[in-house]
Amino acid sequence: MVIVALTGAASAQYKTPAPPGTTAIPVSPNPNVQITPVNPTEHSLESARRIGRDEAIKMVKEKKAVYVDVRSKDQFDIEHIKGAINLPVTEIPARMKELPKNKFLITYCA
Repeated sequence: MVIVALTGAASAQYKTPAPPGTTAIPVSPNPNVQITPVNPTEHSLESARRIGRDEAIKMVKEKKAVYVDVRSKDQFDIEHIKGAINLPVTEIPARMKELPKNKFLITYCA
C-alpha cells in the first residue's frame, strides 16, 4: 500500500546540496529548507530522489524521516500511514514552517 512518490513541489523538501554552479534558494520562514532550481532540460519527476518501501520504513523507525501525505484532508481522513503528517501539496508554501527540521520528508500521495 505504501507508495513513496515525490511530487515536484514536495521533492524540494529534501535538503540536498546544490549541483556545482547552481545556487540554492533559501525558503523563508524555514531556513532549513532549500529549493534547488531544476535543470530545464530535465523532467523534475525523473530527477526526483526516490527511495524504496523498506528504506522508508527503516528511516522512519530510526526517527531520521517522517511521512508527509500530500493528498487532501478528506483523502487523508479516509486512510493514511500511521504517524503521517497531512500537508496537501497546494498548502505546502503556506505551511512549510510546520514541517519538522533536520529530518528527511518522505512524501506520498497514494
